Amino acid sequence: MRDQVWYVALLIGLMCMIRFSLSAFGYLNPPWFMEEIGISLSANLQMPYAIRAWAIRDIVISMLVVFADKTSLKLLLIGCIAIDFTDIISAYLSGVAGLFGTADGWLLKLTSTAIAALLLECVALILLFVPSRVSTQ
Repeated sequence: MRDQVWYVALLIGLMCMIRFSLSAFGYLNPPWFMEEIGISLSANLQMPYAIRAWAIRDIVISMLVVFADKTSLKLLLIGCIAIDFTDIISAYLSGVAGLFGTADGWLLKLTSTAIAALLLECVALILLFVPSRVSTQ
């Protein structure tokens, strides 16, 4: 995200803060994270492993985006959008398939940081494709 205009850097920075902070929280304490989002540990004994795998993925993505230069940033944002979109669809399909209770499925979709990150990523990507109209006077 180096050498970006301030408003694009702000959007990307917020997205990375959301991804990194929640992922670090989930990695360090998966049972408490599961409790916070309404997933039963006793019913999902393998879920702490899945949460840690997701957390590592998002931590790495955040770091890649933060240190990306202009040429690779667009591609990384497209990847982030694809990841967040599939996370949202997966949560929805899991809820529809009955893998979560009705309340849990909606909780996972509505409180998912994927939605917030997806919005920030989409706006940042659109702004990156819009030519800058900086005056040279």
